[in-house]
Amino acid sequence: MNRTIPCQPSDFDTPADPFKLDRAPLIPEALLRQHACFIPGDTRYRAASRLRQALLRQDLSLEPGLHRPGGTSALPPNPLGSMLTPADAARGLNFISPEVYAFTRRSLSLREEGACVNVDRLFRNMLSSEPLLHNAFVPLALDLDLASRVFSRLLPDFVHGVTSMRFETSPSRDRADPRYLGDGTAFDVAITVITPDGEPATLFVEMKYTEACQGPPARRRARYDEASREAALHRDPDAPTLRTVMLEQFWRLHLLADLTVRHGHTSRAHILVFYPRLNRHVRTATRLYAAELKSPAAERTGYSALAFETFVEALHAAGAEPQARYLHYRYLDLKPVLDLVLGEGAMAASVAPILALPSP
Repeated sequence: MNRTIPCQPSDFDTPADPFKLDRAPLIPEALLRQHACFIPGDTRYRAASRLRQALLRQDLSLEPGLHRPGGTSALPPNPLGSMLTPADAARGLNFISPEVYAFTRRSLSLREEGACVNVDRLFRNMLSSEPLLHNAFVPLALDLDLASRVFSRLLPDFVHGVTSMRFETSPSRDRADPRYLGDGTAFDVAITVITPDGEPATLFVEMKYTEACQGPPARRRARYDEASREAALHRDPDAPTLRTVMLEQFWRLHLLADLTVRHGHTSRAHILVFYPRLNRHVRTATRLYAAELKSPAAERTGYSALAFETFVEALHAAGAEPQARYLHYRYLDLKPVLDLVLGEGAMAASVAPILALPSP
């Protein structure tokens, strides 16, 4: 029997909701505990998203996986609602399709030396941004025409067409290489594009889901300061704000993107950050970072941040309706969580499958 995620009508084919959420629902601790989703350090958005993933797992009649609090072996493992069991993870149930699961396994086997990938998180953790990244972008890597349609809608001044995509990549994994940052900074996705002027360029993507830009930060390095002054991308390259926990990752990624241009990997580059609209921590951080730039639309190395909803809408408009509905329903639709909080947890009777997950 195929396992599918049941789907109510999405935002794409229903009238505007006058009660559209402008923040994540606040969930009572007792309800989180009831669904094995209570984690003391979760932000409000992360707690709601964790419960959302747990509800989806329950829809598939799957048992919760085990999790060690704090990641320490000193404590016994407990069920966690947003985690898959190893057996279910091995069937690829964290991914949108068997093709995406197969592509992900292949890319892991061929990943760059030194690439930092948490394999257990990728396959078992439904709340992680790593499977979200693969569910969003691997279908585009498998269909570059679709990728071209999507990104030319999102960044029409930078993207005319897409020619290739690489996951978890860095221009140099040699931490002793003085040309770069001397650390493990890497891009979630590097997309080789052709600009509207016919010039090859690179779009670097950073995907956020429930992260709160609260660290832990990278260890301070003198090379960061040097690269920041050399890049001349910021109003004040020595600004303490750039080095705060909230902003320092965007700063490092932007510097690394600029170094790929200055060392000849690409003629132009652009950093694009995606985040869910209701993740107020990341939304604030991206805006604060943009305020530190001399020009957000820098000719050599640009930067922009978009709500993940914008990506899903572009995917839908480009003709990939099933994938768009899957991403919206799984990652962006918190109404079932609100319904549960309000005691209205029963799904509507008129449900329809959207995209088959791998068969058991």
